[in-house]
Amino acid sequence: MRKYAKALHQLALEHEKLDLLNYQFDQLRDLFQKNPKWIEMVDSPMLSKKEKESKIDELDFDSTFLAFLKILSEKHHMAYIDDVYDEWIHLVRTTQKIAHLNVILASDMTNEQEMKLFEVLKPRFKNQTISLHKIIDPSLIGGIKVIYHGQSLDRSVARELEELFTTI
Repeated sequence: MRKYAKALHQLALEHEKLDLLNYQFDQLRDLFQKNPKWIEMVDSPMLSKKEKESKIDELDFDSTFLAFLKILSEKHHMAYIDDVYDEWIHLVRTTQKIAHLNVILASDMTNEQEMKLFEVLKPRFKNQTISLHKIIDPSLIGGIKVIYHGQSLDRSVARELEELFTTI
């Protein structure tokens, strides 16, 4: 599914539509959450190619994005739209120089704590905008865990207790 995301990304850059297509991709995902059967319908072999294209054309999106959706439908890959989206969003963030970090906390942080975290992270992500996705996980007890591209910095109390137990 990576090839579809890369192709859409390349077209978006060539036609200077990166922000527009990113916004429309988000809108499409919202639409799918409200109507999950839509994906099955346009991926179904029961509908003709013309009927599928007609359903896709009903969406109020840019012609480039509609063409992309028609190709996915034609290849019966619409069910993989979430995988395509994950790769797409990674490409967009890389292009826009956004470092998207997952921050796992035992409880929500204050504005002051968030500003301190930004100051600590800023030198590691030079020339990038830092975007935090905060996830509350009470099982951490306290501390913080930061995940970026599969790499983790774990400063949680739960991890420290686990290390202490291992040493004993």
